[in-house]
Amino acid sequence: MPFCLLCQQCLTNESKKRGRLEAHLKAKHGTHINSDLSYFKTLKEKFEKRTTLQSLFTVRSLTNNRLSEASYQISLLIAKTGKNHTIGENLIKPSISTFLKTVLEKDDNDVKALPISNNTVSRRIDEMSEDIEKQLVEKLKTRNFSIQMDESTLRDSEAVLITYIRYIDEGHFAEEMLFCKILESTTTSKDI
Repeated sequence: MPFCLLCQQCLTNESKKRGRLEAHLKAKHGTHINSDLSYFKTLKEKFEKRTTLQSLFTVRSLTNNRLSEASYQISLLIAKTGKNHTIGENLIKPSISTFLKTVLEKDDNDVKALPISNNTVSRRIDEMSEDIEKQLVEKLKTRNFSIQMDESTLRDSEAVLITYIRYIDEGHFAEEMLFCKILESTTTSKDI
């Protein structure tokens, strides 16, 4: 369907007929009749580069994916350090924001949208743990492995059962913690 770049109107298919587009140019845009071809090429380039609804959704989707990925990576770092999950909102987010504003002189809007609240970090860590557990179980289905169980007592006299798995993975010995469960009853071998 023909489209006028000057008035940004869709024209009818009838206007494709010889002389109709020229008549539209004379009637609506008489001041541009003698304009150079490069002027119209520039108009076309600007039109093609304009922000469309689709491009807005694509950019927003890319930003959301990156924010989500950063959220998972930060959650993993929080889990590895064993820090309280609120550190994301209370320290990490403000630190990133301050760095962007001060050092890089950039806007911190994306940091404000970064999902690293206490609940989000907990959920991300749980999701990653479940995924790691599934991957380990899949590996163990096709390999021989040895199992080691260890009963241990925490500071609060709370007994836990820790189970380790050893197996050969791609020619190298691997050791993983399979699970850690709190023991509700006594720690005798019968109860374990």
